Amino acid sequence: MDTDKVVQDLNRRFAAPLPEFYKRRIIFWYDEDKEFEDKLDEVVLENAKVIALTRNNSFSVKKLLSVDDLTTNYLIYSTCSYNRPDDNWLLDVELYSEEFRADLISIWMDEIGLPSNPAMRKQVKNYRAYFNAKDRRLK
Repeated sequence: MDTDKVVQDLNRRFAAPLPEFYKRRIIFWYDEDKEFEDKLDEVVLENAKVIALTRNNSFSVKKLLSVDDLTTNYLIYSTCSYNRPDDNWLLDVELYSEEFRADLISIWMDEIGLPSNPAMRKQVKNYRAYFNAKDRRLK
């Protein structure tokens, strides 16, 4: 997926009406394979700020989202993966936020209508050669 399509999709998501009782939208963009890490500077959103999450800035991002700024929309770009939930300082924020992925496996899963959970992602990744055929995905 190219950067322009990603930006269009993200702008569409941020422009959508908020759920009841929400004052802003926070979207976590997971990119464990770091496919878009070098293109993150090209991502300019109309109605949100972009933050790149690293292992060293989790606390400051948590403070920003929970205390300092409670009204601005944010896109949190994360290449981090955690072995244990206790290691993730932003887990509580992630639970009430939205998830976004732009890698090939996610696109296929969305195309097929499969739920996006770690176990299913792992299976689709294991059978990448099988799912690479478009006619199989259509069936």
